[in-house]
Amino acid sequence: AMTMEQQQLWMELIRTDPTYCKYYDEFVILLETGMRVSEFCGLTKGDLNFAARKIRVDHQLVRDRNGNYFVEKTKTACGCRYIPMTDAVYHSLKRILANRRQLALETIIDGYSGFLSLDKNDNPKVALHIENEMRWAMKKYCKRYPDKPLPHITPHVFRHTFCTNMANAGMDLKSLQYVMGHSDIGVTLNVYTHASYDRAAE
Repeated sequence: AMTMEQQQLWMELIRTDPTYCKYYDEFVILLETGMRVSEFCGLTKGDLNFAARKIRVDHQLVRDRNGNYFVEKTKTACGCRYIPMTDAVYHSLKRILANRRQLALETIIDGYSGFLSLDKNDNPKVALHIENEMRWAMKKYCKRYPDKPLPHITPHVFRHTFCTNMANAGMDLKSLQYVMGHSDIGVTLNVYTHASYDRAAE
C-alpha cells in the first residue's frame, strides 16, 4: 500500500502534468473506491446513482488476447455491491461524463452500453489501458522525484491502498469486507491491510 505522502506526491503529479492530467479522475475513482480495475472499466452510466451518491458494482469488463470484449460476473458473489461516492469520486465521475465524447453509436457488449471510459478509438477501456497509463506516468514520476521512490504503481496497489486507508480510518471490518467485495473476511484482514510503526504509535 502507498503511504499518505506517496499518494499525495503521485496524485499531484497526475493532476498537474499536461500529459497525464487526463487520467486524474480515473485514478481518483480507483483510489477512493477500492474497485477492481475490471469493475471500474465495466461501469456504465446506468451504474451511477448521483442522487443517492452510490455506485452499483455487479459486473466487470474484460478483453481477451484476441481483442474480444466480454462482460462477466464479479470475481465472487460478494463482488455485487454498492460503493458510496466520496465528494472527490462524485466530482470525478461528473467530470468524466461531461468530458466523454458523444458517440453516434454506443458500443454494446453482452447487453451493456454507455461505458464511462473510452480509449482513443472510442472503445471501452480495459485493465491494460489503465495499467499502461500508470506505467507511463511512473516514468515521469521517477524523473521528477528520483529521491522519493514509490512502490510499483498498479490498479491493484490502489485497491490495497484504499483498503488500508479505510482500516486506518476506523471502518469496521465487516463494512470494509462488503465495500471490497471479499467473500472471506480473512482476505480483508490478512492481505489488504498493512500495519506500520507510525500507525501503531498513533
